Amino acid sequence: MTEYLKRLKTKLQFSHQDSQNNGLFHDGYAVNGNSKALTHSQWAHVILGSIIVGTILGYGQYYPVLNQIHYIFAMGVAIIVVGIFKALQSFNALQSSDRGHSLSKLIVLVFLLVGLSYYQTDLRIVNFNSYTSYYLHQEGEYLGTVVEAPEKVNLNGQEYYKYTIEIHGLHPYKDTAKNDYIKAQGRLQVYSKVSTTNYPIGLGEYAIIEGTPKPLFLIEAEGRINLRGRYMSSNTRGRIYDGVYRSASNKDLQMFRYEDTFLGKLYRKGLLISGVLRESIDKHIGHNLEGPQKVLAQALALGGHYSELGEEQMKDFSYTGLIHILSISGSHIALLLALVYGLGRFIKLRKRTCLILGIIVACIYCGIVGGDAPVVRATMMSILMCMAYIKGRLYQAKQALCICAILCVIYDPFSLFDVSFQLSFGATYGLLIWGKVLYERIQWLPRWIKTPLVLCVSAQLLILPLQLYYFHYISIASLLAACIVAPLLDISIVLIFVSTLVNYVLPMSLMWSLVDVLLRISLYLNHVLGRSGSLLWLGMMHPYCAYIYYVLLGLFTYFLTHRKRYTVHIVILLSLMMLTFGTSYYVTHHHQATLVHYIPMKQCNVLLCIEPNHEGAHLFIDAPDHIKTAPNERLINQAIRAYGVHPKSVNVEYFHSNGSAKVVYKNSMNQIVVYNGQSREKNLKLNDKTKSLYITSRSSVMADIGRISPTSTVLFGSPHGALRDVDPSSEHMYIMGYSYIDDIYL
Repeated sequence: MTEYLKRLKTKLQFSHQDSQNNGLFHDGYAVNGNSKALTHSQWAHVILGSIIVGTILGYGQYYPVLNQIHYIFAMGVAIIVVGIFKALQSFNALQSSDRGHSLSKLIVLVFLLVGLSYYQTDLRIVNFNSYTSYYLHQEGEYLGTVVEAPEKVNLNGQEYYKYTIEIHGLHPYKDTAKNDYIKAQGRLQVYSKVSTTNYPIGLGEYAIIEGTPKPLFLIEAEGRINLRGRYMSSNTRGRIYDGVYRSASNKDLQMFRYEDTFLGKLYRKGLLISGVLRESIDKHIGHNLEGPQKVLAQALALGGHYSELGEEQMKDFSYTGLIHILSISGSHIALLLALVYGLGRFIKLRKRTCLILGIIVACIYCGIVGGDAPVVRATMMSILMCMAYIKGRLYQAKQALCICAILCVIYDPFSLFDVSFQLSFGATYGLLIWGKVLYERIQWLPRWIKTPLVLCVSAQLLILPLQLYYFHYISIASLLAACIVAPLLDISIVLIFVSTLVNYVLPMSLMWSLVDVLLRISLYLNHVLGRSGSLLWLGMMHPYCAYIYYVLLGLFTYFLTHRKRYTVHIVILLSLMMLTFGTSYYVTHHHQATLVHYIPMKQCNVLLCIEPNHEGAHLFIDAPDHIKTAPNERLINQAIRAYGVHPKSVNVEYFHSNGSAKVVYKNSMNQIVVYNGQSREKNLKLNDKTKSLYITSRSSVMADIGRISPTSTVLFGSPHGALRDVDPSSEHMYIMGYSYIDDIYL
């Protein structure tokens, strides 16, 4: 017995040592204590870094790799370099021959993982592009399974149900194909009018959608969320507007000759159960709350409902940095696990039983709210944590996070390019790196201020360049919102869970009244903080400044975790990190030439011209009759703010390219000419002394311009004309045949 206790003590000591040194900047030790070795966490980091590099290289063979992907690529390379550096430290005790052999095996492993992830990404892209979506622009009936919960959205003043179907078959409306029922695959996003939908849309149900699918016009543009990877991962092929919905009967299934597989039936059954539970929770909340409180409670408990919440309130949550609370993430799973564990211990259940129940509840909740990246990440980490405690092992959060990221990227390489994946994993990793050490360093603040402050700062440090890239601003009020509003919303989430659970047994209006009061206070405070004028619109961060920032962040992490006495170094590095943002702002706002940014739109040429040193900005829109651009306003403003310009300071000018070459901008010896080539070549007047940027929608004209003026730059834009044939969506207004266009300086 004594010998067993000694062995157990030794094992726990080394396990604790490994758990304390599981990060990138910590040394781990082998069990014998004599020679160093890489910990499991460090191995997981090296594997993750290799997969990231290979995935981005595979993606870059087909599509543009923009700045935010360069940031992630640099992180992946940094992880590999740090891992190799740690390996060199661990091999110091070995002989030179053994050291070289071990290092060579590590490098071979890195190259092997890079190659495998590259091959997997390449294969996924080839498979996606190899299937021709022949049913696009084909009016007919589509048999499919509803795979995403319907959500009410408002488009052009009308309410729609927005949902996604998995296609099984197509019945085209053609005279030559009256009796043809064709098999098809892929997913379609469907918008059905609420006023014309007579059948309730249920998750997991077979549905017949009548309409005409339109293709997705996917683009890459700096400063904008890239949806290509999201649609490729889900195999989404197009979108149906004004789709007529009805439930599919057994007769419809026979007509389409569709037979589901066993796994398909199991998957559909899971969707049906999730849909029923989601609808039930939604109804319970709707019966007890009303107004904005009802919508906010539904968003906090189930996610989504963004359109119902309203644009102004969504802006408030975005400006205060609390927009992540409206999406189901780690905080929801953590609160749910704590609730299940607390209730289990309250009724005298064993800890092991409580943890098992927590795993089951977390998995069910993940199925109800959908498998988005933050939900999957939080659920997987909670499962690993509970399993570690069940087996009596120490939980290593960084290692678990890396394992979750590895599994997610292996299963779906395109998740790496999703903004939710990037911000969710990045913020969580920042919490694990700096949360505890910053909390220990800050001793002069009270706990109720220190805790949210540390959580907010540590979660932002790693993803700050990405946040500026996607959202273009820094909110000073986010610290106050994290200290005041976030705790109120966390309490509200717990009360919503408890009230909904109790409501199935015994209605309790008192708890719902308390939830209503908390949500009212939260909405008011969030509105006040969001409109406080505390936003700093900085635009995108310059890539080189972002790289410098991450280098300084690495040094900051090293001194913070290794050298407690080097407080001066930490302060200096923090000052340099803030100086980096100032330098980025100065560099991007001080340029000697006119910056020309092409904003991709459907059936419309839109140019953003920023004068030298940001002294003025012009927006040129190729649209006749000063047509309203309301459907494009959000995307246009997003592109303007990405370059650090306020939309109100932009001079908007409309023009119509009616066939003749038209000069829309002239500055010194530079000019921008729009020419569609509808008239003869004689209308094209060139000046050899003037540097011209030509924008045309006719490929034949490109050769003519290149022959007449070889020094000129030619862009292939969208067809001229108005925004008349557009989809009623403010989210996706892209041009057909668009390829990424770099910014040009004139």
